[in-house]
Amino acid sequence: MEQIKLSLLAFWNQFLLFLPNILGALIILALAWLVTKLINTPVNTLMRKIKLDIDAVAVKYVNRVIKIVIWFLGVIMAMDKLGIPVTSLITMLAAIGAAVALAIKDNLSNLASGVILLFTKPFKAGDYVEVESYSGTIKEIEIMHTYLDTPGNTLVAIPNTKMMTATIVNYSTYDTRRQDFLFSIGYDDDLLEAKAVLQELLDQHPLVLKEPAPAVLVNEQGESAVILLARVWCATDEYWNLRYDLTEQVKLAFDRHGITIPYKQLDVHFPKQQNDKTVIS
Repeated sequence: MEQIKLSLLAFWNQFLLFLPNILGALIILALAWLVTKLINTPVNTLMRKIKLDIDAVAVKYVNRVIKIVIWFLGVIMAMDKLGIPVTSLITMLAAIGAAVALAIKDNLSNLASGVILLFTKPFKAGDYVEVESYSGTIKEIEIMHTYLDTPGNTLVAIPNTKMMTATIVNYSTYDTRRQDFLFSIGYDDDLLEAKAVLQELLDQHPLVLKEPAPAVLVNEQGESAVILLARVWCATDEYWNLRYDLTEQVKLAFDRHGITIPYKQLDVHFPKQQNDKTVIS
């Protein structure tokens, strides 16, 4: 019994001697936690002061990386405070990390691509883009994937590596867009009247920009119709509203003026007797 008491006393004395180290490690971890909670505001302020032209998604990404680094340093400092051989541990982690990196190289590639996308900015959150067979609004650029909200209300996750290598069409880069409409009229219709009707409709439409001025041109003399080209500019946000509305308004205007929109047709001629032809339409 006396031996047990001596052992407990020795343990207690050692614990009291080691207690400052434990308290120091806990304080370090608490400070790391506190810094990660408060880091967003100073980081955002610093970026504004140095005028870094990056969007909100990139700022969120930067904050997340900084928090990971702070936690890593905090854990290392706490372990060092507890007397754990940090140098040997880091060497071991480096060796393990090299092996893991080979196993997850695709994920690391996505990670690196995400960082490049955020700072080269071929697109940003809120842009409407087309990537291969997908199109939608950029919702977020995460560590591994870029997320698109599609017009059909579905979420598409595209690996960042593919976003780096694919051809991306960004429809939101500029404030204005041009649209080309093709309308068919019959050969028996009055060409000049049809052009005047179209031009008046374009000039009066509230979504059509005055500059550059809208234009109506003869695009083609087709097999069964004359093809008119209506070229207009509009605000990017009004692209689809204008497209749907103008298509409807042109049909109604042509109907009011008796301008036909011909169907495709084929006239076949074959001889019945010499100098006599039967025509089938």
